[in-house]
Amino acid sequence: MLKHLAQWRLGSQLLKASAAPMRQASKASSAENSIAGTEEPQKKFVNPFSQPAPAFNNDAVSETKEDRDKRLKVLQLELDIAHQEGRRVPALEFFKDHHWEHVLTLPTKSARIKYFAYLWQIEMKKEAEQRKKAVRAEEAERRMAEMRKEREENTHIIYGLGHTSLFLRIYDTTINHWQNNRLTRAMQFAPKIVLDCSYDEHMNSRETSYAAKQLMMCFAENRMNDEPFDLHYCNAEMDSRCMQSLQRYIPTMHNPEFPINLHSQCFTELFPKQNLVYLTPHCREDLVTYNPDDIYIVGAMVDTMNNEPLSLAKAKRLGLRMARLPLDRYLQWGSGSGKSLTLNQMINIMLDLKNTGDWDAALKHVPRRKIVENEFRNHRDKDQWGTGTRARKLNMRIDNLLDFEEDRRQATSFASPQKVRQRREGLEFQLDTWATGKQKKKQKQN
Repeated sequence: MLKHLAQWRLGSQLLKASAAPMRQASKASSAENSIAGTEEPQKKFVNPFSQPAPAFNNDAVSETKEDRDKRLKVLQLELDIAHQEGRRVPALEFFKDHHWEHVLTLPTKSARIKYFAYLWQIEMKKEAEQRKKAVRAEEAERRMAEMRKEREENTHIIYGLGHTSLFLRIYDTTINHWQNNRLTRAMQFAPKIVLDCSYDEHMNSRETSYAAKQLMMCFAENRMNDEPFDLHYCNAEMDSRCMQSLQRYIPTMHNPEFPINLHSQCFTELFPKQNLVYLTPHCREDLVTYNPDDIYIVGAMVDTMNNEPLSLAKAKRLGLRMARLPLDRYLQWGSGSGKSLTLNQMINIMLDLKNTGDWDAALKHVPRRKIVENEFRNHRDKDQWGTGTRARKLNMRIDNLLDFEEDRRQATSFASPQKVRQRREGLEFQLDTWATGKQKKKQKQN
């Protein structure tokens, strides 16, 4: 324990020593400005949530490669000590280059601890999946051993899956090759659609990771369709954060035999300009029908923070035709729901529109939680639940009423049925002597 404590103190001292020159440089520059008599300009307030750039400013503090490597070693030592102490941090072998690049941009220790905990959860999930995979492999080996033993003992023909059967086993690799072959055929004959990947500088790191995942889902869902598009990723800079994240999702996308179109050029350099149509939600013209001769462009941007009409400005700057999906014409949006759609939902809508030509069938990919009909259904379900709750509070018993359908007088709503007196024979009602008993009682009282 004392050894770990000494290592921890050594790491903290090294980290403070690496940060001391930067603080001294900033103090020296401020002192020079005060001596020269120059007044610093007043800082302008900027909303930090609307800035795609990270909080760390490279212009203010210039860090050399040696200082960066030194700080990286200190952070690795800090991580190793925390891992040895049993904290929720992953091992050093789990970290990759993009992980350390993100760790170096984190400004505080608490931010590093949260990021380490997030990576630790991912590591634990991977280890659990590996354990499950090993258990499944052992069970499969045991079943194969039992099957071999059964074949050796039985001299007759055994029918069934894994034995003599009319069905052929289709492996996952066969399905994968078949879907890739379908994409290769689509590159030759299918209509084209473009994903514009030039918005990386307008997104923060979280939005960039979301965009990369949606780009991967666009490729996967387009490949699974019976009549896929010829999908093109234009303005794709391989050094950008979005493309690096996409490469982690699709490691084989740079292989020459992989059916994906990645272009660093703009789409105006690859296709005729008169056939290009930019799909942007900020324009006023609705897309009425699908034209297979047109090449539709979808901006690959996740704008959770920045809602500026960037795609509209780019389409106007390039002089392209613009259109938007007729969402207001075919759908009634619920209160408080935004009209933003993900990239894979846009691709699915365009696929169904190309195959069917029906907007009602194409817009089924819009999440139902944003539509008013779902809102009415939720209100109705809540009303039914409230009625049932009030009925349960009354604690009424209707089983007795159902059991005694022939004689309702024997059952009550709040208790078990009680026995009632039966009518006796010879006790007919006599109207003349009906009130005589009451009159005799009054006379006796008087």
